[in-house]
Amino acid sequence: MRFTLFGIPTEIHPSFLFGAVLLGLNDPGFLPVWVVVVVISVLIHELGHALTIRAFGLRPEISLQWLGGLTSWSGGRDLSRPKRVFVSFAGPLAGFVFAGLVFLATLLRPDLLRAAPPLLRKAALTFQFVNLFWGIINLAPVSPLDGGHMLEHTLGPKRARLAAGLSTVFGILCAILGYTYGGTWLAFLFGMLALQSFQRFQAESPDPAPARPVFARRPVDPPLSPELERELKRAADALAADAHSEARAVAERVLAAEPPRTGRIRALELIAWSFLLEGALDDATRAVRALERHGTSDAALAGGLLFARGELAAARAVFEAARSVGDDRKEVVGPLIQILIADGETARAAATAVDIVETLSDDDVSRMAKLAEEGGAHDWAARLDEALYEREPSAEAAFTVARARSLAGDAASSLAWIAKATSQGLEDRARVWHDLAFAPLHSDEHASALEALVPRN
Repeated sequence: MRFTLFGIPTEIHPSFLFGAVLLGLNDPGFLPVWVVVVVISVLIHELGHALTIRAFGLRPEISLQWLGGLTSWSGGRDLSRPKRVFVSFAGPLAGFVFAGLVFLATLLRPDLLRAAPPLLRKAALTFQFVNLFWGIINLAPVSPLDGGHMLEHTLGPKRARLAAGLSTVFGILCAILGYTYGGTWLAFLFGMLALQSFQRFQAESPDPAPARPVFARRPVDPPLSPELERELKRAADALAADAHSEARAVAERVLAAEPPRTGRIRALELIAWSFLLEGALDDATRAVRALERHGTSDAALAGGLLFARGELAAARAVFEAARSVGDDRKEVVGPLIQILIADGETARAAATAVDIVETLSDDDVSRMAKLAEEGGAHDWAARLDEALYEREPSAEAAFTVARARSLAGDAASSLAWIAKATSQGLEDRARVWHDLAFAPLHSDEHASALEALVPRN
């Protein structure tokens, strides 16, 4: 069932209705009303996410499947971490507001509630319970619930291991509380989420101690003359065009003019880069030492020179120091990712790529996702594949995300992405049953939901 809700493309899959029916079988007489309550309540929750996303200038989509919903978006740009935290919180908040409005209506007009048929009175109470209860559950800091996403976005991708560890601990605590006060269903739910979080925790590498930066802040210097600025720009343009000799010749003319300190530093950096890119490592080393005599050195340049010389441990220390202070340039991140892969730290390499994914080309993101999958970092591979989907949504891209999510052990998310792939016209649906990556979905626990999305025959 596909429709538009407040201008937002929305889809309800049969699997969602099937799941709602399963949850309401204990009260057959109330079952139709229960299904309506669940559908409306989950739509309100997802609308909280979607309307917030749209307010941030992106294009949201809502999909309800199995026992939950998924709100995705596109728009060619990413959201900041604070905005992502608010987007995650907006879903439960919408449910709380709706439950409050229903409660307020029954409080102000109790006569209407008394005059209503018994099923309608029970529906009003169920609306309050479902929205309040599900909102509270969703705010638990356990991934992939909204509270877990809020925890991840608050800590940031550089603390993914810490987030996974906290999610594991909170998942175990919630499972114990759920069993004590809510029964086996809550205990099973949080137990499974805790297990998934622990698997992510194991996949993450501990962050090494940051190395001391080898670069210093540049002092304020008198401005360069317009003529020297033009020459330095000309040299930089030549370097970008791979005209290394021309760039070096122009930069050397700037040095010969005895410019202020900032001009000398910029000229020496251009000269060092021109030698480095040509493979003249000894000449590049001399230029870098000249820079160091001025009390400065660019991390990308210093690390790149070490990388070219094969001194990978030293290069890694320089690059990681630069990353620790927010340097996201491809000249820093690119070789760092290569070093991490060479050191067998595929998960950390993929996490680094996720951190700066908006600066990477589609080919680089796809290549990194493939390496992450081959290295067993399936959760990070899924995140990279999701970034590619957000850039260019398609059935095949959604299928790739579903495959990665299944390998990562996130069955619910994998089913959601399969639903998205089928809704966008996935042609070869039989792959879901033949691809070993989806083997976890063939279990008794998930096979019925998968069958509802992609029938075997």
